[in-house]
Amino acid sequence: MMRHRSTCWNVTEEGERLFRMHKYEKGIDLLKKALEVGTDDFSLLSAIYCQLGNAHIMLKDYENALKYHTYDMLVEKLVGNKGGEAKSCANLGNVFKMKGAYNDALTFTFKQLELSEQLGNMQMKGRACYNVATIFVERGRYLMLESTEQQDPEKEIEARSDFENAIKYYNINLEYALSVNDCYTMGRCYGSLGNVYYCLADYDEAIKYHTLRLDLARQFGVRDCTRRAHANLANCYALKSNMQAAIQHYKSAYRVAYELGNDAEEAQMAYSLANSLYIDKEIPEAISYFFRHLDIARKLNDKPGQMRSYFSLALCFQSLKDLRKSLYFLILSKRFALQLGDTSIISDIDNLLKEILEAGKSSVLLEDCELLVDPSADPLGPQVEHSETFLAFFKKRSLNDKSRAPKEALQEERHEKEEFLDMLQRVQSKRMNDQRADISVLGTCSGKIRQRDTEPDNSSTDGSEVLIDLLLNAQARRMDDQRAPFLPGLNENGQLILRRMNSNPVEELDSNLIDWLMRVQSQRLDEQRSELPEKVREEDVTDIVLRMQAGRLEDQRAHLPASPSSSSSNH
Repeated sequence: MMRHRSTCWNVTEEGERLFRMHKYEKGIDLLKKALEVGTDDFSLLSAIYCQLGNAHIMLKDYENALKYHTYDMLVEKLVGNKGGEAKSCANLGNVFKMKGAYNDALTFTFKQLELSEQLGNMQMKGRACYNVATIFVERGRYLMLESTEQQDPEKEIEARSDFENAIKYYNINLEYALSVNDCYTMGRCYGSLGNVYYCLADYDEAIKYHTLRLDLARQFGVRDCTRRAHANLANCYALKSNMQAAIQHYKSAYRVAYELGNDAEEAQMAYSLANSLYIDKEIPEAISYFFRHLDIARKLNDKPGQMRSYFSLALCFQSLKDLRKSLYFLILSKRFALQLGDTSIISDIDNLLKEILEAGKSSVLLEDCELLVDPSADPLGPQVEHSETFLAFFKKRSLNDKSRAPKEALQEERHEKEEFLDMLQRVQSKRMNDQRADISVLGTCSGKIRQRDTEPDNSSTDGSEVLIDLLLNAQARRMDDQRAPFLPGLNENGQLILRRMNSNPVEELDSNLIDWLMRVQSQRLDEQRSELPEKVREEDVTDIVLRMQAGRLEDQRAHLPASPSSSSSNH
């Protein structure tokens, strides 16, 4: 038995080493082998489940992440480790948040908060409050985006309620951090509070908290936090129309990103800085930063980034009355817009082309409907194909649009020239000169909602079904004589220990868990998103924990086998 335990431990250690090297698939394979070996060490089993859950999160395999974190929660429930159960609830809440199932996320995160209060652990309570707040923020951003897209004022009210709840729980966490002088948590809370006030369009309060965050980051020399604080302050000042203050903070953020050598962050700061300079009419300097953004976007093969840079450069050169350079970059922007299927920017491109032709048609348009372009500003030299310099190219709405070669369609293009210009004149354009730059980073908080690989699940049914299926499948596979393990990787000796610890049969435990999860699911409605499921928290979950605890004998807890190393219990 000791040999099996040691073997399982060794395989687990190797799997964790692979995770640290970001080799998640190989690490998962090894930890599954560790489960095949089996163990009677509950702390080791819990650590394996937790690591498997985290690894699947890194691979964006959220269903398997839910499965293993649920196993982890079951282990901690069975051995009566409320601290471990709280951590597993936090992990489940995090996975549901990533899936966009915010109600499920709140259910498990409030359970984490409840357990921390039962234990009287203020540090754990602070973490739980922070987790609850982040879920409210994510759901608020999602609702705000829905409100904007659907023109639904009710969703905006719900979103604002979520933001207010987030502030409440961030402040609880901040109060604890201040009481113990936990500077790391203080800084995190300051930044988070600044972001929530930004979402509420209370920019003065946002500036107050981001300034506190900046002061702490400078005090402790945390460069990346310094960059984020400068960027957040710049966003706030820009939306207060204080462009000079915004530019100074963007420049500070850009310098830090450059010094850290992070290309993606440097590109983001360069683009935001360039937009601010463009709005402030500092066009030549804006062009230099747009080119820096373009250079990194090309290096990273970031097509959306290149498309935005090209369009912004077209705007800048139009402002300088250099129409041929403007057309050159506009053509490149159109090419990438067609490749990406970005219909919104195609409309902006049409508007800008119309303005360029109105401003100097004779200097940029030949009789055969060919556009005259100047590629001299492009550091890589000419990138535009000859066929893209004809007006017919701008008529395309997708890559599948058929168009004849320029020479074959020359006569037709001459006849259609005026028709095309008429079409451009009909395009609605409400853009003012100082609004042309794509300044998404300065937009409303609803525009900053994080991209997801899965559609947000606000019906909050998928998550509970995953857990129910997991438990039902585990029960269906169990042999009548209960020799088959209830938990993957728990060997026969572990099963014996488990039975001694609990007077209730394993099947009854399964039934209780399933009943609880089904009640959580049945009581959750879409229109209750901004309300807390108090009944679930205070009645259902507590009842099941009490039933599970009822048969546990205090003098048997000490018989758990010691783990080979204390690190095995670290999740």
